[in-house]
Parts: sequence; C-alpha cells; structure tokens
Amino acid sequence: MKKTDKRQAELKDLINTILKERLRGVVSFNDEQSFIGYDPIEKIRGALFIWVAVPFNGQEIFCQLRCPNATQLEQCGNITNITQDIKDSKTIEYDEIIKIRNYQEALCKIIFNIPTFDHILKLVGVNDFVISEKRNEFETLKKQYKENKDKMNEEDKTLTEAKIETLGLEIGFILPDDTMAFITKWAMGNDISDIKKITKDNFLRAAVLAKAHNKAPSDYISGRLTDFNKKEIDTYALLILDEYMKDHKTVTESKYRWFLGGRKKTEGINLPK
Repeated sequence: MKKTDKRQAELKDLINTILKERLRGVVSFNDEQSFIGYDPIEKIRGALFIWVAVPFNGQEIFCQLRCPNATQLEQCGNITNITQDIKDSKTIEYDEIIKIRNYQEALCKIIFNIPTFDHILKLVGVNDFVISEKRNEFETLKKQYKENKDKMNEEDKTLTEAKIETLGLEIGFILPDDTMAFITKWAMGNDISDIKKITKDNFLRAAVLAKAHNKAPSDYISGRLTDFNKKEIDTYALLILDEYMKDHKTVTESKYRWFLGGRKKTEGINLPK
C-alpha cells in the first residue's frame, strides 16, 4: 500500500471513530437503539457516565454526568416532564419556586460525578466573592425593610420584598440558573425523549384503550421514551381520562336539565332512559 493511501485510510478511520462517538445514541434505522420502547436513560445515551459541556453562567465546563434511573429521579421529588396544562402567563408563587429549586439541587447531587456536587459547592464557597457580597446585601436589605416597613408605600414594599426573595434564592442555591436548568433537562432526558411530542388527545386515547383492555396507557404510546417517561404517561393519561369523564358528565347533565326544566318544548322529543 502506498504511503499516501495508508494515511488516507488512517484519516478515514479516525473520522469514522469521531463520528461514531459524536452520534452515539442518535436514532437511525441502522442503530440497534432505534427500536421503540421504554429504556433506561443510560441505554439511550449509550453509557452510564458521559462527559458533557455544562454551562456555568454562560461559560461551558466539561463535567462527567451520571444518567439517572427512574427510581433516582422519583427520590428527588414530584416533578414531571408533562406541563401541557401550565399557561405561560401563570405566576409561580415563591414557595413553588423553592420547591423547584430544591428538586433541581437534588438532581445535581446525583448527576454530577466529576466533579461532585459537594466539590463544586466547596470551590464556589471559597472562591466566589459575589456570594459573600449578596449575603451581606441580603441581611442589610432585610434589616432596612423591617425598620422602615411602616413608612413605605405598597409599591415600594412589593419591590423590596421581591428583591429580598430574589437575593434569598441566589444565596440559598449557589449553582447558576443555567446550570440548574441544563442538569434538569439532562437528567429527565428532554434532549433524547419524545415525551414532549405527546398531545393531550394521545394521552386520552391511550387511557381509553388501556381501560378497555385492562392494560397500562403506556402500552398504547410509542416513541423514544425512558423508563421514567412510562410512569409519567401512566399517571397523566389516567388524569386526562378522569377529567374528560367529569366534563362529559357535566355537559350531559346540563343538557338534560335544559330539556327537563321547561325552558324548551319537549313535545316529540325522546329523552334517553
């Protein structure tokens, strides 16, 4: 073999190796992972521990992350990927924000492998002077608010209370917002799962079929989904069915009251038994 051909062959092998690594877990018809079913997230991603560029205040740092299973996710709290009933304009209460942040922090503790979550907190606590400044500002603002609250108008009170709550979150949860959001999406498999593509009608149809055939709703929804998604689907689909049945009953009873109340002529109308 010529020296040039040998170099080209080596280069081709190197390119193929890199592509194979980069495309690992991506669905393709020739990929053994492309079959439809509910798999542990590490099977879909291709490994239990994976090096990923994680954002920290906009700066990406490579960390080794763990792929959690459904049991580990459930132990972190009661959060779901399915948010179809939440309106964009809904105001999230402060207590709800705390609940979400606690869940995200619990995820970070099990997801970060190298460095560990505790190691990150130690580094941030020693080197991040911004946190110390915010803690001093928080204590000063609380003291000023307590002393001057009776003299303040309602608008100033609201603004000051909001600032106190924001500072409380920033010093209570040290990891940046973009880090928390990234780890949450990673842990729940939002980048590799089809869970966000399932419509309300899909959930309702799956629940009706499951009830008719004494099976689980997840038996009637296909796609690339994790074992955690299966539990989400089974729970949410039954809630959708229950909601549909209640609405249908209300509409039906209202229709009967309309006819029976004498507000409309009932002559010649056959009412259902």
